[in-house]
Amino acid sequence: MISTELVKGRRDTTELPRGMKLLAASESPTPRAYGDQMAKYFGLLKVSNLLIGSAKLHVAITRLMSATGLPSRTAPIPCEEAFVVAVHLTREGARGCEVWQGDRYFRVMEWPIGGIGIYDLELNLSFQNRGPVDWVHYYIPQSVLETLADDLEIPNVRTLRCSYGIADPVLHRMTEMILPALDGSARFAELFLDHYCLLLCTHVMKTYGSSAPVQAYRGGLAPWQKRRVTELLTEHLDGSVRLATLAEECGLSVSHFARSFRQTFGRSAHQFLILQRIEKAKAVLSASMCALSEAALEAGFSDQAAFSRTFKAVVGTSPGQWRREVSHRRCFAP
Repeated sequence: MISTELVKGRRDTTELPRGMKLLAASESPTPRAYGDQMAKYFGLLKVSNLLIGSAKLHVAITRLMSATGLPSRTAPIPCEEAFVVAVHLTREGARGCEVWQGDRYFRVMEWPIGGIGIYDLELNLSFQNRGPVDWVHYYIPQSVLETLADDLEIPNVRTLRCSYGIADPVLHRMTEMILPALDGSARFAELFLDHYCLLLCTHVMKTYGSSAPVQAYRGGLAPWQKRRVTELLTEHLDGSVRLATLAEECGLSVSHFARSFRQTFGRSAHQFLILQRIEKAKAVLSASMCALSEAALEAGFSDQAAFSRTFKAVVGTSPGQWRREVSHRRCFAP
């Protein structure tokens, strides 16, 4: 497979509208690489098109069909800050699917039904396919991905990596689902289309996206980083998660992560883990009369001795004594 790396750098600060709506193609302020404009680039008479969003910020879905395919090289697509995610509903042509990115040329000889390609529209693209064509193009502006990344509190996506023709069952199934809306045989509720758009962009970002370098927060970790490391440490109370793994999840170097973690939580990651273990142990001890050894294992301690020693150092009393005191208070509570 031919692997491509698509890099985006500049940022559009336009905000994504919270409520999305369907638009007529005529509402688009300037020609973009979807709908009738894409038909012109590909030399086709007519295409099906659906837009979701606002005139300034939207996702477009275009179905490009031709029984004779694209026998000659298409006109180059003008540059813009957006991606096209193409899902092929037909196989490659007799000579494969040919792609030009500026002065770079690719011929993909195996492109199965359901195979995808991701294209950076800043790369002066053109195509050729000597066989029937039935392609669905998802036009996704860079600003949409960045705004969604902000909403999800994850790092901004700068790079998309994809092998031409790679199968993506999720996008293939989503494409089959939306086809009735493209050919006019069904009309979906706007709420459904909103969720469809969000699911599409989230899947593309998380599956093919590579994050931009994360800017350090003066207060330590960013909110999304704080939540992520808390989840990981809670899921690995036995301490099996590595500091390097935590740092990687946050997009930081190990040393930068360690400093930011201490600045955020006021203690090291290991000390934080110990406190999480103690809180888990308290929950287990107060909810049941299980043996201390069982509570120790459930809270991530290797043995009862280590559990009792650490519990007393942190809480000031032994686990057994703490449970008796909690039980006593409950009995006499009003």
